[in-house]
Amino acid sequence: MKKIKKHILAIIIPVLVISFLSGCSSSPYEKQIIGKWTIESLEFVSDGNDMLSYLQNMLYNMVFEPGSEIEFINKEKVSILGNSSNYKWIEKDKLQIGDDGEGDDAPVVFDVEIEKGSMTWKNQILTVHLKAAN
Repeated sequence: MKKIKKHILAIIIPVLVISFLSGCSSSPYEKQIIGKWTIESLEFVSDGNDMLSYLQNMLYNMVFEPGSEIEFINKEKVSILGNSSNYKWIEKDKLQIGDDGEGDDAPVVFDVEIEKGSMTWKNQILTVHLKAAN
C-alpha cells in the first residue's frame, strides 16, 4: 500500500508542480489568493464504482488532505505538500494548477470562488473548501 501511495504521489505531485509556472491574468482574485490556505474539506461529484474513479479519489484525498496547507507564494508559484508548482488564471475565475500538457502532464483546472476568508475550488471531479490560514 505504501508503494502505491508513493507511486501515485510521484505521478501527481510533479504534474501539479510542473503546471504552476505561468501566471498572467486579470482575475479579480489574483491578489486575494496570495498567502496560506488550509483545506477544510473535499466533496467528490460521484463515488464511482470503477477502479479508475477509486484511484483518482484516493489521489485527490492525498493531495488535498483536510488540514493540510496550500500556499500561493506569488502570482505564479504555489506550494502543495511542500512541492512548488506553477499556476495561472485562465479566465477571471478559473485557476489552472500546472503547466499546459497532455496525459500525465495535464494541468488541473478549477472554478474558484473567494469570499470573506474562504475559497472554494470546483471541477468535474471534486469540490475543495479552503479557509485563509492566519
